[in-house]
Amino acid sequence: MDTIFLSGYAKLPDNTTAQKLYSHLVLVVTVRVPEGIIQDVDCTMATELGRRFIREILTGYDLHQGPDPLVEALNRRYYGHLRKALQTCFKGICAQYGEFLRTTGGLPR
Repeated sequence: MDTIFLSGYAKLPDNTTAQKLYSHLVLVVTVRVPEGIIQDVDCTMATELGRRFIREILTGYDLHQGPDPLVEALNRRYYGHLRKALQTCFKGICAQYGEFLRTTGGLPR
């Protein structure tokens, strides 16, 4: 089993706790390839509870499905101020995975 590391970035909204600590939200994942399954997740949210919640949503997700199911899950379950920033990060990670597939044929070098 091989894994790759992907990351997504988004500017944080003003007047949030996370923005007081960081200027951008950073979301990082490790992905099992060639299956495309997210194995682990971390992000620069200000609270451990928030980081665990996002980890719960993303862990086990199949990136071959693209960002839309992730965005839908976030919209159903997350009502915090970082929703748009998280959506941007999800889309960035899915785009990175698509680029990985195009350039490597789905296997780490």
